[in-house]
Amino acid sequence: MMHITYEVPGFSAKHYQDQSPVRKSARAWAMVHDRTAEQAVLLCHGYTGYPGELIRPGIDLFEKGYDVYCPRYPGHGTSNMDFLASKAEDWIGTAYDAYAHLSSRYEKVSVVGHSMGGAIATIIADAFSADTLVLLAPALVIPAIPRKTIWLLKHFIKKRKVSWQGDPEYHFYYEGDPDDDAYLGSQYWSYQFPSGIWELERVRKQAVACIDHLGSDTLAISGGKDSTIPQEACTLVTSKSKGVNKHLHIEDIGHLMPYDKNQEAQDKAMAAVVSWIEGER
Repeated sequence: MMHITYEVPGFSAKHYQDQSPVRKSARAWAMVHDRTAEQAVLLCHGYTGYPGELIRPGIDLFEKGYDVYCPRYPGHGTSNMDFLASKAEDWIGTAYDAYAHLSSRYEKVSVVGHSMGGAIATIIADAFSADTLVLLAPALVIPAIPRKTIWLLKHFIKKRKVSWQGDPEYHFYYEGDPDDDAYLGSQYWSYQFPSGIWELERVRKQAVACIDHLGSDTLAISGGKDSTIPQEACTLVTSKSKGVNKHLHIEDIGHLMPYDKNQEAQDKAMAAVVSWIEGER
């Protein structure tokens, strides 16, 4: 049985308040030992993602003795109306407030981020001078964003329909409703949101601006089957001058590393996350 709780501090209390119910899979969660651990890990999920996507690294880190927390950004895991009403400041601010809370209670707090969560994790690690940072397919370079076009479109188009369908080959680790994936797909992944993409670009730019003075020991993992984020995003951050930095490229993993279809590749990525958090350099 997973040692998980959904009774998590209100990290998003100071930010946009969602109007729609939170799906079970998208609930903020924590895995906390009966005797509070000395060290905690903050997990940051991705753009239009949700905390349930990061259960796997949470389990692995918890089993190694860490307390693990995964907040939910405003606008995520509820409805696309909420998503359109939330901004970059809400997403970054929620992670910032989560780290501030944890740093007052633990001797050390490490940060792990996936995709846009990797960019947010970069910002948070820099703001708090975190010792240890892990980035999974970090959204620091996103070739698919035509900035000028998106800036123009966001003034005229709220959302544009795109094709999406669920893939039963993905195995999720979260405790949720059977139709969570279908519901979230209908609300988020079936549309392109120009204003949301613009907010993502704002997060990305802020993260890139942090890299030169980011002192955290940083592991960045790229995937050979990732069609969203290129290897360049990882080399950009791991070529920084401060801290111990490593770029791990896994040829047979895609963008959704924490629950990749290739179990062997997923296991390899998650083992690398744990080793880095444990201090193996």
